[in-house]
Amino acid sequence: MNVRVTPQVLINQAISSTQQGYARLGVLETQASSGKRISQVSDDPIGALQVFAGEADNVRLDAYRQNITDVQAKLNTSVSTLTEAGTLLAQAKNLAIQGANAGNDPTSNKALADQVHSLLDRLVALANTKSGDQFLYGGTASSRSPFTVSGRDAAGLITQVVYNGSDLRSHSPVGETQTVDTLYKGSEVFQTQQRGPTTIRGTTGAAPGSGTDSATGQGTLTVAHTATTYAAGSGIQLGTNSAIGDTVLGPSGAHTLKVIDTSGTGVAGTIAIDNGPPIAFTSSDTNLRIASASGAVVFVNTSAITPGFNGTVAIKGDGTLSVDGGLTTTPSNFSSNQVLTNSSSGAVTNIDSTQVVQSGSDDINHPGTYDAFQILQSLSDDLRNVRGLSPADQTSAVATRLGELDRVRTNVLGVVGEQSSSLQNLASLDQHISAVQLQTKEFVGNIQSADISSVVLNLQQQQNLLQLTLSATARLFDFSLLNFLK
Repeated sequence: MNVRVTPQVLINQAISSTQQGYARLGVLETQASSGKRISQVSDDPIGALQVFAGEADNVRLDAYRQNITDVQAKLNTSVSTLTEAGTLLAQAKNLAIQGANAGNDPTSNKALADQVHSLLDRLVALANTKSGDQFLYGGTASSRSPFTVSGRDAAGLITQVVYNGSDLRSHSPVGETQTVDTLYKGSEVFQTQQRGPTTIRGTTGAAPGSGTDSATGQGTLTVAHTATTYAAGSGIQLGTNSAIGDTVLGPSGAHTLKVIDTSGTGVAGTIAIDNGPPIAFTSSDTNLRIASASGAVVFVNTSAITPGFNGTVAIKGDGTLSVDGGLTTTPSNFSSNQVLTNSSSGAVTNIDSTQVVQSGSDDINHPGTYDAFQILQSLSDDLRNVRGLSPADQTSAVATRLGELDRVRTNVLGVVGEQSSSLQNLASLDQHISAVQLQTKEFVGNIQSADISSVVLNLQQQQNLLQLTLSATARLFDFSLLNFLK
């Protein structure tokens, strides 16, 4: 079969070649003007996918670097804040030392107490520090103030600070599988505990029980007398003021009266409680006060002493125990462990009441449980001597605060060390991510960027080729019927 190439076929081929030339020239001109070898997926499908993957990696790394920047801002603010808190607690310790050496001068101690309370106000403010719109020490609950003052005395001084934040730290992603703690929970920063053995100081005879306490800081054990009972046989009766004035407590026999009827008829003699001094009595005494050497007191009625009675009388003293100022009371059963609950806080204190012998108020101390706010508030109270301690006891109380101040300050500075370490790690991580980003950008650039010298050379060649094509096409259009008739 004969195939004839007509002029029309040649013309169509020439036009197609010209269009292709213009298209290639357009691609080269775009590469020359943009500097990119790949402007659309069709330019290089495999290379385009590599570019997209590299650009996605850079976006992800940018997000991590931004997180690192945000976290560094928060941690730097926190380190500065807690460093100031540590300095503040050191100042409080110096004030406590001055108070312990001040010789119980009320004026001097009050001035020291005022300074301590100013430090407490400042510490509450520091504990509520924000970075941006987030509180640094609320953990995951960063939108509200983590610490609030829930109690003040008549003078407006802080008596209680409570934590309202979360029990979980907040953390931020800074890498593919890496996170860093950013917003710490305030309870671990300012309220950490290292509970030691509970101590009780006073005259009631109470001792720490065998159970585990949940109460913290400092408290008061109130031991109240409710009833006195005498063993039969002596004729001793309750005095007029016995209900309100007796202080003896304990099971029968814990206290004894020694009665000597010197008259032989019960109308006169001596009476003593425990090892106290003998007190003369007559049958006309209905409210005779008898006190022991340790301060136990009973009021007795000696109007019906059994004639000729010479001997001892066992005493039973009933009473109650309370750790919330008498709001709730527990009858003393004189056992090795009685569980007392503070109705206000729900905190539990265990008391050994086997040796409770008289009413009164004892100081309870829970070493290692003071938070940063409690220790400053307690130090201020001791400097003011709000408990009415003796000069020696006041000095001792102030001195005991030194160890708690050291413990609290050590904990705060421990957090500073942890956050400083995180900052160092973040700086190294940021440098690493920056290096990875540079490598990724170079990789994307190598794939996407055009070789300008090669583009210019190809552009010149394409222009020459296009001109040749146009010239050849023009000659095709010069053919006519006359060319074939010759």
